Amino acid sequence: MSAAEQQELQHYLLLPGLLRRQTNRAHTLLDWHAGLSAAESAEHLAMTEGRVYALRRAYQRQGLTAYLNTQPRGGAPTKLTPAVEAALLALLSRRSADAPRRWTLRQLATYLVAQGHTKSICPVTVGKALQRLQQLLPAAPAGLRAA
Repeated sequence: MSAAEQQELQHYLLLPGLLRRQTNRAHTLLDWHAGLSAAESAEHLAMTEGRVYALRRAYQRQGLTAYLNTQPRGGAPTKLTPAVEAALLALLSRRSADAPRRWTLRQLATYLVAQGHTKSICPVTVGKALQRLQQLLPAAPAGLRAA
């Protein structure tokens, strides 16, 4: 790392309003330049060693300016669409005779896929939606409580 880049990093860290992820990105490079191992840097910054290596590779690929100005990327789009929430809400609002007495999150996820509401959905996602919807419906049937 050049002296100019070191100076740019020091100046960057003095900017007001930096988020923790931004300061961690800068400190990862300063630690690397100071000769700290990835494990030492990870411990110092409360990150995983893999994350330190990923940040070092990103710096090598992008250069300092692009590296410091990288915006966080969003993850995969949510599988919890309005149609899926509506189907869960319908299940919360009524109980059909053929429905199991007590649904597991896996059963609910399988049901939503089988009914064509989504191509796939994780039971954990179903559980989070179910908890949120149960707050909206105080008298939710006991068989549909998150198990």
